[in-house]
This record gives sequence, C-alpha cells and structure tokens, in this order.
Amino acid sequence: MYDPHSRHAAEFIDQAEAAAAVAEAGRLARDPAAVRDILAKAAERKGLSHREASVLLAADDPETTAAMFELAAQVKRDFYGNRIVLFAPLYLSNHCINGCTYCPYHRANTHMPRKKLSQEEIVREVTALQDMGHKRLAVESGEHPKENPLDYIIESIRTIYGIHHRNGSIRRVNVNIAATTVEDYRRLRDAEIGTYILFQETYDRAAYETLHPTGPKHDYAWHTEAMDRAMDGGIDDVGLGVLFGL
Repeated sequence: MYDPHSRHAAEFIDQAEAAAAVAEAGRLARDPAAVRDILAKAAERKGLSHREASVLLAADDPETTAAMFELAAQVKRDFYGNRIVLFAPLYLSNHCINGCTYCPYHRANTHMPRKKLSQEEIVREVTALQDMGHKRLAVESGEHPKENPLDYIIESIRTIYGIHHRNGSIRRVNVNIAATTVEDYRRLRDAEIGTYILFQETYDRAAYETLHPTGPKHDYAWHTEAMDRAMDGGIDDVGLGVLFGL
C-alpha cells in the first residue's frame, strides 16, 4: 500500500503505484491542456505530486520541452540567482565487498588494482584540487568494513578540513558512502560534513536485487531507508541521487 509518509521502503516506493503513475503519465502527456495545467502549477513554486512530475517526464513534444526548460531556468534563477556551484569528487578507496553488476569496483573483479589513499596522499590530492579552484569536495569510497571503516572516512574528512593552502581551505566536504546506522550518521554529522549523498540505481525492487546480487547493498530496504536514518542522526542535508537508466 502506497504511503508517502511511511518509513518503510515497500510503502513509500510502491511498485503498483509507480506502474500506475507511469501509465497515467503516458496518457496525460498527450493531452496539451493537462500538460499546460501542470506547468502552471509548477510555476507557482509550491511543488508537484509524483504523478504530475511523471507527466512532464513523459511529455516529449518540442513545444512542451521548450516550455519546461524555460520554466526550470526561471525557477532556478528565482531561488539561486545566476549562480552555479561545483564540487569535485575525491575517491578515497576502491576496495569494496559488494557485487554490483554494473560497477567495476565489485568484489569479484580481480583485474582492477585496489587502492586506498593514505592521509599524506589525501593532502596531495586535495592540494591539487585547491590549485584548480575547488572549494567543495564529494568524498567517495567503496564499501569495505576492514579497508574503509568509518574511522578512516572521518579521519580523512578531518585531514581535508585541516589543509590550509595558498588559496584558502576546503569549505564543504560532502560524503557519498554506503548506507549505515543512525549512530554512524551522528558521527558523520559531528565531523561537520556537508551533504550526505546516496545513489539508488533503480527503485524497482526486483531489478535492484538482481543488479546487487551480493554484499550489504543487496538489502533493498536497508539501502532505501538510509536517508531517514541519516536525518535521525542529525544530518539535515541529504542528496537522494535519483538516477535513471537501469
């Protein structure tokens, strides 16, 4: 049963509701009046339902596409002004115990050299990124409790914040690591991270479990409910990493 207020993955991402929304969107996207009404609602800056957003995603005629791009640009300018914020990814380690079929980091890949940055190497990497003008980073790592424990991630964050180079220091360290516990999220909050990011490569449970056959990431609910735990741990800025393709 679909319940957007639930904390259970099977309820706030309901497969039957998703299928119904896609089917309805395919029909309404061909109705110019329906599309215009949704665009008018979007222009009010009060949000759209998932069904309304699905209609805009399904609409593919050039006139509608142009209207969506124009409105999106205006909303962006109204909220953020003429400003773009960039961040650079910093991969700390490619050690991983998961078996994700689309990722070269997967555990069974014996051809990939494995690497974990030392704190001294992190200093060199961050200094180089600062020389390129970066002030914000996204720290990334494979999931491996022995090679990449949370202690290592937090030590690395502290190292990054402690680097004072000629053009200043890193202002914000965003973190993209595997789903974890409320207590671990509290530790990340205390390390003063920026945004906690967690991609979910597909929201179809059957496809998700097929694409993640082994490792902790195989647990659809644990992964999908991570943002609630992160916010329970005091992290107030989370990036869902909504992806399309798989």
